[in-house]
Amino acid sequence: MKKIRISLFGLTILALSGCSTSWLSGYRPPIQQGNEVKPAQFEQLKTGMSEAQVRFILGEPLLTDAFNPNRWDYAYALTPTYGRQMVKHLTLYFQDGKLARIVGGPTAMPEHQKSPN
Repeated sequence: MKKIRISLFGLTILALSGCSTSWLSGYRPPIQQGNEVKPAQFEQLKTGMSEAQVRFILGEPLLTDAFNPNRWDYAYALTPTYGRQMVKHLTLYFQDGKLARIVGGPTAMPEHQKSPN
């Protein structure tokens, strides 16, 4: 009887080890990557600002294009413990050392809804 119990227990563990349920996978910490631009920071941006002023408000850009130094990209991704990844992207364009155009913003969208650029 004891051997049957041990065998059933072993088979149960073996069967459950193949399952991919979240309660069996353990804790996964949330992962943050990039520069998060908060709404208060975004509201301070105005066209005509110098690069130094923008850098003071937002910090260093995550990406600067080697072929176009007048484009700065601020990207942020948050992968929560449970749920879908959230992505924020802000692109700034400069002309003659002044902020000329702002594309994107501090709103987040799930990764599966992003357009494939």
